[in-house]
Amino acid sequence: MSQPAAQVYVLGDGGANAANVFDMRIGADGKLYYTTVPQISGTPYPTSGEIGQFDLNSRTQQYGTVRYAPGFIDETDAGVWVQEWNNATGNPTIDRYSAIGGKDTPISIPLSPFGPNSFGNGILGGVAVTGDGHVWFGSNNSGQIGVIDPMNDAVSVYTLQTPAGGQQPSPQFMVLGADKHIWVTDAGNDGVFRAAASGAHKGSSTFIQLPQGPVGPPNFPYVQGIGTAGDGRIYTGSEFAPPPYGQGALDAAFAVAAPRFEALNLPKAGLWPLLVAGSKNKVFFIDYHFEGVGIYDIASRRMVVLPTGVISTGAGLAIDSSGTAWASCITAAGQACIQRIGLPAKWQIYPSRALTLFFVDSFGDRKPPGLLGIGESGDSGPFTVVSSDQTICTAGMIPGFDHNIQVKPVQPGPCTVTVKDAHGRTARVSVTVVLKAGNTRMQVRGGAQIRPAHLPRTF
Repeated sequence: MSQPAAQVYVLGDGGANAANVFDMRIGADGKLYYTTVPQISGTPYPTSGEIGQFDLNSRTQQYGTVRYAPGFIDETDAGVWVQEWNNATGNPTIDRYSAIGGKDTPISIPLSPFGPNSFGNGILGGVAVTGDGHVWFGSNNSGQIGVIDPMNDAVSVYTLQTPAGGQQPSPQFMVLGADKHIWVTDAGNDGVFRAAASGAHKGSSTFIQLPQGPVGPPNFPYVQGIGTAGDGRIYTGSEFAPPPYGQGALDAAFAVAAPRFEALNLPKAGLWPLLVAGSKNKVFFIDYHFEGVGIYDIASRRMVVLPTGVISTGAGLAIDSSGTAWASCITAAGQACIQRIGLPAKWQIYPSRALTLFFVDSFGDRKPPGLLGIGESGDSGPFTVVSSDQTICTAGMIPGFDHNIQVKPVQPGPCTVTVKDAHGRTARVSVTVVLKAGNTRMQVRGGAQIRPAHLPRTF
């Protein structure tokens, strides 16, 4: 069983303004809309980037350069909406385009003064669209959310109240829930706000603490993503801020007025779930630790994490009408890209048939383990796995996660990991353990190892 060719597509012009995907989502017309920015390596933040659309059927795209750093994007029947998370004027603005390359109508957003730790000088706090076409947005710089009426571009802004004993909210991601209200992550307090999207109490919000935090530095969790699925639940993904790295969290709650979030079981491999998106039957998430995509089956409650063949940046995740996941990525040449995460009928090993393990990673962890995933549309298990030389590396199926394999380094050298399914079919992975530091999560992929850009943290 050979590894299928990666379906990877470079976004934009592949130049400096398209080094990282900042956001991407499926628009009302079924096309994928995206924003890209230059490499972010500290201040000053970039004031240019690209916006575009990618046709998932023809694999063609249309894009253009903008004179600001674009943030979250969405497309509705009323146009394309883009947040300016950093611009030269310092004025918080959301742009409404008639189409990619079409007329641009900048909309001034009346936000409160930004705090001293602001990320950029524009807006960065998610975007969500309600059934009536109203566009909601958030500002992690001022702890506020707002909504634009597409009929006249009128803007209303609402302030999120600071939770008892907490800090100013930092909205970063939002989604429309099954209850038809807006759900917003709060990275500052590791929780979620439920905001009324209509009615007499429109804009009023309630804070819900996630079950894993906050526990305080240096191990406090950091909620990163939020999404919905066909079961009517809200799903959130959280990582842990360094140092040291620990286990992240994937939480779920029904979209009701008084929700209670419960933590889903994750493999004990140090996963860091970030962006979350759902389909009718599955929940997908970016795993920032092993640079992969996690897939949770709602009915069976089974999960697999598939390390991807091209580095996943954790900046974009979208599910098309067929239920197939598209994840943002970065090529070995440092170009923003997207990759299609399709599950083959015959199982495959992810990310590849070659894996390099290091004795120390860049965060100081000794003998960091590697992760292999078994991807398939059916179920060929149970699987067994053996190492050809346990003095070099050990390998075993992760208990409770029958499609994931943990590979651990022992001493420098080569070894082979053999995977066998219930029907006697086998696949072999060449493992090399090297006596030097490196990121196991960035497996050797035939190109330069590039540290992926990450969305801003607010501590």
